[in-house]
Parts: sequence; C-alpha cells; structure tokens
Amino acid sequence: MLIAEWEEDGRTGLVCLVCGRKAADLGSGVGICPECLLVHWEESRHHLKAIHADSREAFRLPLKPPSTPDGMLCNLCLHQCRMGPGEYGYCGIRRGTQGSLRHDGRSRAGVCYYYDPLPTNCVADWVCPGGTGAGYPVYAHERGPEVGFYNLAVSFEACNFNCLFCQNWSFKKTNRSNREWQSIESLTNAVTPKTSCICYFGGDPTPQIAYAVRVSKRARAENPDQILRICWETNGSVHRAWLKQMVRLSLESGGCIKVDLKAWHPQIHKALCGCDNRQVLENFAALAKYITRRPDPPLLIASTLLVPGYVGEAEVRHIASFIAACNPDIPYTLLAFAPQFCMEDFPTTSFEQVEACMEVAKQAGLKRVHLGNHHLVGARS
Repeated sequence: MLIAEWEEDGRTGLVCLVCGRKAADLGSGVGICPECLLVHWEESRHHLKAIHADSREAFRLPLKPPSTPDGMLCNLCLHQCRMGPGEYGYCGIRRGTQGSLRHDGRSRAGVCYYYDPLPTNCVADWVCPGGTGAGYPVYAHERGPEVGFYNLAVSFEACNFNCLFCQNWSFKKTNRSNREWQSIESLTNAVTPKTSCICYFGGDPTPQIAYAVRVSKRARAENPDQILRICWETNGSVHRAWLKQMVRLSLESGGCIKVDLKAWHPQIHKALCGCDNRQVLENFAALAKYITRRPDPPLLIASTLLVPGYVGEAEVRHIASFIAACNPDIPYTLLAFAPQFCMEDFPTTSFEQVEACMEVAKQAGLKRVHLGNHHLVGARS
C-alpha cells in the first residue's frame, strides 16, 4: 500500500490515508492516524484490511478467519474458524480435516523451547516466585530470586492475532508443510530437577492450548514433589472453557497468567492486532474473580505495550481504570516499544510517555504499576 511522504522545515512524516493530514508520528505499518481510527472508522477499515492482508500474505497465512459452510469448526478462540478440507485456520496450525483437528495443537505442537535462568526478564518477574520468592516455601525455593533454577520457556510458533508490532514475528517464517512437530513426551521430558516453572508464550498459547494443558498436567504428575509453576503469557482470547483449565493449573502450582491488554478502544485494537478485544476484556474480568483464592503470589498480571502515537496516556487511562475496577491489587506492567515487524519505522517509547502513562495508571487506582523494560525507553527530550 502506497503511503505519501512529506518533508517540511526539517521535519518529515507520512500522510494519513484517510484524512490526508501530515503526521510526524505516523508510521507506514499502519498508515492511518489514531484520530481517524476513532472518528472515521468505516473509512479506515478498507485500508486496514489491505495492510493486514499484505502482512500475512508474505507468510502464506490466511487473510481472514475461514467461514466455509459445513466446514470443520475450531472453537479454541474468538475467531471460531470453519475450515474446508484444504483450508487452514487463521492461526495456521489446523486444517479442515478430522486428523488435523484431533492432533495438531493437541497431541503435537509447533513449538520450540529453551532453559531461561532465573530471575529472568519475564513480564511478571517483579512479583512472581521466580523473581522475588513470593509464596515461599510452598511455591518458591528461595525467599528471594531463585538463582540457580530455570524457567522452561516454551514458545509457540503460531498466533490467532495479527499484531503489526509483533516482537516475536519470526515464528511466522515456519513452513507449515514441513513443520517440525513436538510431541507431548518430548516437552515433558525437558523438565529437569532445576526447572521451577514452565512459561508458555509465543506467538500465543491459544491456538495450541490443548497441547499446553496436556503437557502441564503430565509434567506435574511426573514430578509430584517438585515446585513446578505453570505460567502463561497470552493475548487473553482463548475460549472460556480452556481459560478455566489454565486458571486451575496456575492456581495449584503457584504460577501466573499474564494477559497483554494491547489497547482499550476496539478500533485501535483492530487496527494494530487485526481483531477486536471484547472477548479479551471479558476473559480478564473473569480471571480477576479468582484472585482472592491465592493472593500471594498473584495469579493475574496485566501488561500493555506503549505504542507511540496509538497506545499512550488515553488508552492506558481506560485500561488501568478497567483493571482497577476488577481489582486494584492486580500488578500492571507497562512495556516500552521497540520498532519491529510492520512498524519498524516507528520510534521507541519516549521517557515522557512512560512517565505520563505510569502516572495515569496510578491515578486510575492501581496500587502496583511497573515499567518492564527500562533499556528500551528513549532519552528524555
């Protein structure tokens, strides 16, 4: 998609595809100013459809969730894909056959893993047992950081969102026709006596949630006397039935569920992620009801990536107010933006934006607000 550029008085930028405004904070990966996303949504949708299609076509991913009449239904997430025999679901994991629905993302998964020394740079490291010793001695080996132990970091090579700013987008390069599947046994066998937590991320665990749940149950059953926390980093769009299983595993093991609340307004969310956020917010509110069952270590952690020009003070104020209404004790991590994927011509998050967003989150009533990646914050202007 062709987006016009401009240069004036030493300043440069792009022209919004909808209103034609010269915007210094506009990147080519979106092409539409945030004001138009909110005020001129119907006019914006056509351009966004093309932008998201271009970002997926390069990796031979379906341009939209399939809806073939009488196709095989996958109901793991908000998309509810109905796939014909030759069609893949939106995430690129399952096809419209009984065999694929039975095995792909269930008894086998597109996944890679590694051992991450604790304490790590996890979104929850400032409140979790591995980083702080919270829940010692039931859920943690030490009263402080678990030095000498490891997180089995499990990265799923699929996602049901299409975030234009994806920080781990390289998983999209995986060749679907020649994918190296991992069995349940291969991952459970990776648990060692020094493994104190398993964290599922990606991509996202959602498209292969059945596999993750089965691995977690088997790993805990095979290591009954070992601290083995089950944690998740997710976009929060999984079907409610699977959400309950995630909660049960994390509650019992001392793990946590880290939900990335990417935006508040559905238009901003659709523009950046390719889908709306209604189910995400509903699931988050449902998760918050379990918090009192195990206050320490916290079950639920929220995070938001501060995308320059799109996710700033206004979005954070709404998100933080929503979190506080669920429970003001929920830890909230703000993350600085690094240019990636389709938004590689965007700037990093500024120091001023971080300060402002931290302040509005606290003003909204949240008691625990944290900046997760200081090293990415741009210099003070």
